[in-house]
Amino acid sequence: SGCSHAGLLDDGRRYFASMYRDHSIMPRAEHYVCMLDLLGRAGQLDGVEILVNDMPFEPDAISWMSLLGACRNHGDVERG
Repeated sequence: SGCSHAGLLDDGRRYFASMYRDHSIMPRAEHYVCMLDLLGRAGQLDGVEILVNDMPFEPDAISWMSLLGACRNHGDVERG
């Protein structure tokens, strides 16, 4: 996502929350994956793990790969 590649963590979080709150748009799996990528690139590995576990559907391979990739990039061998 644009926010992810630009490092705009707060903006991305705000847009994600606004989808349902302000526009009644239920985030889909691809929206969650963008949030996982955003959090992972920012080093928010706890946030990635929480979001993966709290998504309203079963995480798919892409979701898990986002968590594992973030762990690899930030050297978290215990979690990843």
